[in-house]
Amino acid sequence: MKSTLNLFKLLSIALVCILQSCSQEIGVWKNDKIAESEREDLHQLNDAVFKTVSENDDKKFGNYLTNELLKDNYSNKLFSQLYGTTRKDSFKLVDDFYVINKYIDSDTIKVANGINSYKLIYNGDPQEMYIATFLPKSRTPNQYMITLIYGHYNYGWKIKDVDVAPYTINGKTAPELYQQAKLAYRAQNLFAAANTLQLLQSCSRPNNAWQYDSEAEMYSFAGEVINKVNEGYKFPLKLTSVDGAPTIIRLYHTTFNDGTFPNICYITKKNLKDVEAVERENAEIRKTINTLLPGVEKNSPYIVYSAYNEMPSQNAVREHYDMKVKGL
Repeated sequence: MKSTLNLFKLLSIALVCILQSCSQEIGVWKNDKIAESEREDLHQLNDAVFKTVSENDDKKFGNYLTNELLKDNYSNKLFSQLYGTTRKDSFKLVDDFYVINKYIDSDTIKVANGINSYKLIYNGDPQEMYIATFLPKSRTPNQYMITLIYGHYNYGWKIKDVDVAPYTINGKTAPELYQQAKLAYRAQNLFAAANTLQLLQSCSRPNNAWQYDSEAEMYSFAGEVINKVNEGYKFPLKLTSVDGAPTIIRLYHTTFNDGTFPNICYITKKNLKDVEAVERENAEIRKTINTLLPGVEKNSPYIVYSAYNEMPSQNAVREHYDMKVKGL
């Protein structure tokens, strides 16, 4: 009887140990809520990954990727993304999440952050994961976010996804640009709103898992405004109030070190080599442009005007003269 009881106790202890090793508490731990020892190890892992990138060691970088990424030959592509971005700036950790996932196909992390509240919606396999987001240390107006998503496999912690995508444009996130666009629209500055909404669409997904809580609302509003522009304004547009009737041919955005600004392209009859004449004409254009295209110069620190003598072409370089002027 004594030996039977001892055997029963041994089996019970073994069963408890098995259950404890296989079961983990489902949940999300963010930043300093992650166990200190665990977070320290994961931060060292991040440092090691960035070290391989800074040393331009693509072979060593492959050691940190999942077998699936290596098998599908994604290593060079992911390394190039990181290397190209980190050459321009050094990056710091912003938020990190240690997660034990509940669902395999799609799990969600909700992050409350005022108007910038968002969700991370991602594949929850393997069950134990770590997500780290990084932003540039310098406060540049246009910031890219780097996201590393790790999974804990039977062969260790490995990167299962890398993302490099715009986070801010002109110092604002997508929801902040959305608020700016709504104010411009209410003030009947249609083109200021449309320009801002185009920027918004460029930074609405800082990584593939990221979804702002206001995303559906933002895109619905953007569609409404841009449709209104397309229905009401057809290019080219002649500025008949300006001598020589320069013709606006298109609007787009141009990026500089200090931000991304509207670029207004137009055809002029002035000789482009006569810079003074071109700039005098541009001063006259600016007097009427915001009436023709409501608010086009507003809500932007700078506007770029590109004067051409002939229509730009994708197949040939056309001479032009660019003027970067302060917005309204």
